[in-house]
Amino acid sequence: MPEHSLQAGQVERTAFYLDSGGHALFAWLHAAAGTVGAHGVVICPPLGHEQVHSHRTLRHLADRLAARGFAVLRPDYLGTGDSDGTEEDPHRLATWLVNVNDAAEWLRNTAGCQKISLVGLRMGAALAVLHAQHHEVENLVLWSPIVKGRRYVRELTALSQTAQLAAGSSSNCVEAMGFVYTRETLDALAKIDLLSGGVHCRNVLIASHTSAGGDSALLEHLCQQGMVAEQKVLPGYEGMMAEPHDTVVPQEALQDIEEWMVSKAPPSAPGRRAAPSPGMISMQVSSPAALREFPLRISRAPDLFGIMTEPVEFSDSLPWIVMLNAGAAYRIGPGRLHVQLARQLAALGYPCLRFDLNGLGDSVLAEQGKENDAYAATAFRDVAAVCDFLHAREPGRPIVLMGLCSGAYVAFQSAVQLRHPAIIESVLINPLVFFWREGMIINDTNTEQLVAWREYWRSIFKWSQWKMLLTGKTRTGFAGSVKRFASHLLPRLPKPGRLDAPSAEAAPQCDYGHPPRKDLPGDLQRVAAAARRLVMFVSDNDPGHFLLMYQARRKATQLMKQGSLQCFFVPEADHTFSTAQARQTFSRSLLEYLQGRFETAPSQERNLEGKRATLSPALTP
Repeated sequence: MPEHSLQAGQVERTAFYLDSGGHALFAWLHAAAGTVGAHGVVICPPLGHEQVHSHRTLRHLADRLAARGFAVLRPDYLGTGDSDGTEEDPHRLATWLVNVNDAAEWLRNTAGCQKISLVGLRMGAALAVLHAQHHEVENLVLWSPIVKGRRYVRELTALSQTAQLAAGSSSNCVEAMGFVYTRETLDALAKIDLLSGGVHCRNVLIASHTSAGGDSALLEHLCQQGMVAEQKVLPGYEGMMAEPHDTVVPQEALQDIEEWMVSKAPPSAPGRRAAPSPGMISMQVSSPAALREFPLRISRAPDLFGIMTEPVEFSDSLPWIVMLNAGAAYRIGPGRLHVQLARQLAALGYPCLRFDLNGLGDSVLAEQGKENDAYAATAFRDVAAVCDFLHAREPGRPIVLMGLCSGAYVAFQSAVQLRHPAIIESVLINPLVFFWREGMIINDTNTEQLVAWREYWRSIFKWSQWKMLLTGKTRTGFAGSVKRFASHLLPRLPKPGRLDAPSAEAAPQCDYGHPPRKDLPGDLQRVAAAARRLVMFVSDNDPGHFLLMYQARRKATQLMKQGSLQCFFVPEADHTFSTAQARQTFSRSLLEYLQGRFETAPSQERNLEGKRATLSPALTP
């Protein structure tokens, strides 16, 4: 059931915040147009990187169930997603159970649902079972559930070690795929055992991705407790949990879950009352400064959704900060980086908007097309719509675009192409390309070859590398290393001289899209001609700065001397800043740059905690 197969207006999605333990819990309500069904469903997402990867699939599932008459609530636990709090707050497991209960109570008491069912994925399935041990629910769908918490903790620890993060993490936490789990949280998760205790539930579906594992033991346990339980092996789990740009929605699995829910509990005929419209309820984010955060429907055609974080007391001199998607990950960013940045910047007085480009996250693609395209040509149309939206709200406030990875490309080309007068600067974080054309994939670029060439060039001046080569101690031996260098790498490299002359051809100005030709020097000249600035933040081993200097050294150096282009390195960081230390270093560097650029008041500056990182302008690769 692809997105476009839902008839226009068939499902209404409402984003809002509900109170959970005195904190703001972000949630989506999916319901049939104009009504709310009498049977409510709470979708309990997984944790950490699994939540980011499965976000797209769970949205599709919520739409499917809503189209069949269920009222579906899709919340973010506190400290995750767009909700209040951080992952390092205390009592996470107990808090998440309160969140699940409050979501169910909201459906029951506010939306008027008479029956409540829960659908949980991975750790979300475990939370659903723990909830059902103390509360009556109609149905449970447990998708690849975490049966034993101790095994799950071992998985997180293994991920941390595999990514070579263990050496940089303390004994008080584990960092897995960009997310931090405190020792307290790990100890609480390790105590989870779904094979102990019963549940108050009529029907249970265990949706497994393999016939092996502990799901069969869970099935046997539930049947012994008198539950009507069954197990199905559903396809598509690996595609659902792939990296965001590679995810594939398992439509067959979603259809099986949908049909099972309808067969076990046909939704009652909904009343003709209007769906609750919680709307744009402000939240008081946990912060030393007074902030508010609220969802925004920026546009309906195209569909564009975002979250605004702003200070209660505005400063007219500070610009909007617009955060673009990093790859195909939805608006919270890798490791929830965008949420943290938005709240830190708002504490300093910057209003921040993190939004999903159409076809990504919760900006739903209405027409038939390619969903989940991180380099969609329509991105520039979407950025223009956002700029118009913000300019209409405050005509005098300038706009700074900010993006990581593919978001850096969109921010760069928007500075090249868009005529909008409010755009004054683009912040490019670890860009991988400066040019794209429809139909390309990242492997079509010469980035890997250029990075390899840079590493070879660095190795030339290291005696230890020569010693390994001459003694045949490299992985391929002397002859193999020479052959690999000569025949595999060099013929693929473009000649830099052909790229360093700006083209007189103007960038497209009417129908926004990818540039017609690769012309980085010309694009840089067009940014400068529009009186806009560029700033790059590049991780030590990321290729962005090297690519810039390789393709447009002369023009880039000229703009650096003029002050319209700056480059800063972030030490000991990977492409997505997947360690807490890397995220903190980058955040401090960015905040320091913005404060120097826009002269933030010293009183606001004191709200920043910790030692500031040193910025090092980069004039050479």
